[in-house]
Amino acid sequence: MTGLNARGQQLELRGYGLYDCHVATGGVAGAAAAVDWHVNSTYQLTVGAEYVSSNRIAAKLEGSAVLVGDGNGRNVKLVNSYLWRQYPRLDVQEFTGALQVAAELRHCKMAVGLCNRYNAPLIQRSQGGNATVVEPMNVLFALEGWWNDVTRQAAYREHAWNIGLRWSSYNDFVIERVANWFFSLKGYYALSPNCRLTAEVGTHPVGSLNLTCSYNGWFCHVGGGYVF
Repeated sequence: MTGLNARGQQLELRGYGLYDCHVATGGVAGAAAAVDWHVNSTYQLTVGAEYVSSNRIAAKLEGSAVLVGDGNGRNVKLVNSYLWRQYPRLDVQEFTGALQVAAELRHCKMAVGLCNRYNAPLIQRSQGGNATVVEPMNVLFALEGWWNDVTRQAAYREHAWNIGLRWSSYNDFVIERVANWFFSLKGYYALSPNCRLTAEVGTHPVGSLNLTCSYNGWFCHVGGGYVF
């Protein structure tokens, strides 16, 4: 991908098709799209949406600010994100707000933070009626390792391809509890300085810290991105 323009701005449109499968619930297909606006070398704004069959509709708003950086993409930044999800079949909505500290280095990315989750309306079995359930101060994290340099000035210009591993408790439109992990293999291939193909395949076990956890869930994302 090309770097920032003369004003320090960059606009990237990215999207992918997805397929998630669990033995217990079967498979679902969907699609997601997002726009990343690098306002300048310090601030970035992301807006995105996802649709998964009739199971889930989601929207995301995220902003980040570089706290410490070297101007070449290696930095430490503060990330504030908001995720809304609706489950039409269950008539339940979920809202999550998260705050993270993230570091982006030459061959790795990492993040750790806290999030609050709100679910409504949920049926109160003991008292009857509906209620809003609040889950405060959940921990979230992510760790990625990449074969080639992924900093902004090097990625897609010096290397047409890259491959990496990710371990996390969230992805673009899903924020799990800290014990429910994602393990995935990611990669991209740049068709031109402005256009790339992307893919990710992985597993999503339930209860990763439990000896009886379920390892039969997997997912696949295939798509691309374009820089304007």
